[in-house]
Amino acid sequence: MREARLRTSGRPGLGAAILLAVLLPASCRRESPPESRAAAATPVPTRSRDEDVASRTPRPKGPRTSVIWLGFDGLDFELVDRLAAEGRMPNWKRLAAEGYTARLKSFSPPFSPIVWTTIATGVSPDVHRVLDFQEIDPKSGAKVPISGSSRAVPAIWNVASAEGRTVGVVGWWATHPAEEVNGFFVSDHASPILFEGLPRAGVAYPPALTAGVDQIVAREGAVSNEELSRFLDVPADQIAQSRGAGLTNPVDALARTLGATRVEQRIARELYDRHTPDLMAVYFEGTDVVGHVFAPFVPPKLDCVSEADFRRYGRAVDEYYADVDRLLGQWMRRAQEDGATLVVNSDHGFKWGSDRWCDASLLTNPSMSASWHRLDGVFAAWGARVRPSPERGAASVFDVAPTISALLGLPVDRAETGRPIAAAFANLSAPAREPLFGKIAVRRVESAAPSAGDSDEYARRLKSLGYLSGSEAPRLEPTGGDHPGLTEVAWNNLGVYLRDNTKEFANAEAALRKAIDLTPKYSTPLFNLAVLYRMRDMDQKAIDWLFRSFAAGHAHPEDTILNWYVGFDDRKRPAAAREILERGARTYPASESIARELALVRYHAKDCAAAWQGVSPFESTTRSVETLNAMALIQTCLGRRAESIGLLRRSLEIDPAQAGPRQALQLLEAGKPAAR
Repeated sequence: MREARLRTSGRPGLGAAILLAVLLPASCRRESPPESRAAAATPVPTRSRDEDVASRTPRPKGPRTSVIWLGFDGLDFELVDRLAAEGRMPNWKRLAAEGYTARLKSFSPPFSPIVWTTIATGVSPDVHRVLDFQEIDPKSGAKVPISGSSRAVPAIWNVASAEGRTVGVVGWWATHPAEEVNGFFVSDHASPILFEGLPRAGVAYPPALTAGVDQIVAREGAVSNEELSRFLDVPADQIAQSRGAGLTNPVDALARTLGATRVEQRIARELYDRHTPDLMAVYFEGTDVVGHVFAPFVPPKLDCVSEADFRRYGRAVDEYYADVDRLLGQWMRRAQEDGATLVVNSDHGFKWGSDRWCDASLLTNPSMSASWHRLDGVFAAWGARVRPSPERGAASVFDVAPTISALLGLPVDRAETGRPIAAAFANLSAPAREPLFGKIAVRRVESAAPSAGDSDEYARRLKSLGYLSGSEAPRLEPTGGDHPGLTEVAWNNLGVYLRDNTKEFANAEAALRKAIDLTPKYSTPLFNLAVLYRMRDMDQKAIDWLFRSFAAGHAHPEDTILNWYVGFDDRKRPAAAREILERGARTYPASESIARELALVRYHAKDCAAAWQGVSPFESTTRSVETLNAMALIQTCLGRRAESIGLLRRSLEIDPAQAGPRQALQLLEAGKPAAR
């Protein structure tokens, strides 16, 4: 069996005693505080804006070219290209101009732990088994934060360690407790966004690093009110009042996001400079969180966003990404000085433009939060061995691990389906394919199980970001054994993955039904099963399961009914189209929009009496020109000219610019039949 060979001697700095010194001196060293300036005039410097270290010792030249690998969650070309063009991200502009970029296709569901584990392993979620933000404690049935123990296969850093490469990993999703590698490892529990205040036992390998990590978290994670004023147009007293309110409050969410970004950067930079490993992998969560909080407020202003909120929060994203660009520049410097290849990628994109939903609440709606994600993410390469190209290529999240493996001269497992992104590099040989996963042991440091209170707090934070609905069960039956069990959310996500990406409908149905068996009133798998049946043209079954999901609390049922109606109508399935409206009208009798659409369907079927019966309850109260115009049409069909004229006049009083209704009114007033 191939074991990870952990060196504690040889190249200086990998012994536990020396590793302890990596973080402690840095975390105890206080830099001279920058001068404060008024936020309205000149930006207030923060630690993340500080200059890089003045000097550092470059990586010694050797036979291997190292890789610096940066993961930015939710990074999207539309935003970074705009900011680069505006001069807010000069380092990104240089990287894109001198390197290679490609649109990186992700998959559904595009949730961070799932996709980042695919990126790190090269295999699909049904193989690696990280499928949720939570897992089940096999002994108690309690839901706890997702851990590396859920991962069923080694990651690329385990392969690199086993092949004798030195490795550094900081912050990667679903990696707690820290893994024993040939180098250093800091798990995702160092991040203040979801794990602030929760125990960090097991956060670092070697364990002696933990004290230094704690000090950096305390120092870099503390964001002052003055620092926040650079990102917000909010009075200082309101900023102070918002602190401690949790991720549902934009000010507090921004503070945690800034703190997490600074913590991840400082830990990674300090450790990298001491050890310059062959593979350095760093993950930044804030680029996604800042989107989930502030995407509705970036220019151009959405109609649904108030002028006051647009003013308060409109510059937060641009300022945050300017900080990200400075961090990127520090890694570009290191890649250049060390002769390394710099790889940057995201797990998915994010909607920043005209495709944004005009409803900020959807950002934190568990049924819709992922709909803010674009499946096209970012891949970029710069530095040693990179073949520059002005053209933007195309790749998949499954291609990232084989690409990193090829750059490091590592084999890949036969289960990996991706291919190296050869267009980005000069003379990149495809890695050898071997049965690796069964030969490499993944060892983790000891870590205490989270308390019930810690797990509950983590779940509350997930809910605030739209990743839990509250309808999930707080605990499930113990699964037994030594490995964590899959939650109902995990089974749902597995079903969605199989349904949408592999079209394995039978397996997808089985996974979704497993989620429902675990939590019968969990609306999401009920809805996803309805979608599966619709995809298979099983219309009646699809509609039945759709309404079961509504009964269980699925969000926005009226809009969903209308969208499904349009879908059935476009696909020339009139029976299903009418059925969903008929059932929708019975289930939601107060819905004017459903009643109107059903009335028009009945009108076109020449059943004008039934059409009027369905829509007439809204006659005295409606302020919708669409409803008034539909009523006028139906009344004309029934021969009630005077009533139709009155309805058209009401409609034109609300919106005088309507050409069609005005022409119809003129015809009716002239005693001629209106066009139908």
